[in-house]
Amino acid sequence: MSDQMHGQDASFNSSTSFVDERGGNTALVCYGLMIATLFTAFATGLIALIVAYVSREDDNHWTNSHYTFLIRTFWISILYAILTGFFFVVIGWVPLIGWAFMALMGLYTTAWFIGRNVIGLLRALGGRPIDNPRSWFFG
Repeated sequence: MSDQMHGQDASFNSSTSFVDERGGNTALVCYGLMIATLFTAFATGLIALIVAYVSREDDNHWTNSHYTFLIRTFWISILYAILTGFFFVVIGWVPLIGWAFMALMGLYTTAWFIGRNVIGLLRALGGRPIDNPRSWFFG
């Protein structure tokens, strides 16, 4: 009787539900936090890293590829930052060559970081997994 009061017939409740109970909203938030890290000096990136580690599970769900991709994006970007700092100490004092090299390395790292996060964000919005989450480039 309550089904008829709400305008639903009984067959509606017995049908199988195709709704994914683990949506990609957490992955979307993580990508937003990672992009925001460009303005917060890795503070929001650290939060995204922790959330990605906590949210990743041991099954083959499509969101796990995004969490692996986010975790690797964070650590690889830290590696690039350390390498940039190392080269700054080694050749940064050379007026033209060192500065040009540092600018190119910083530009590459920033473009790589933004591209990787935007591609992941677009795939998460479409509900698609990352094809190769362990890739060093764009998955």
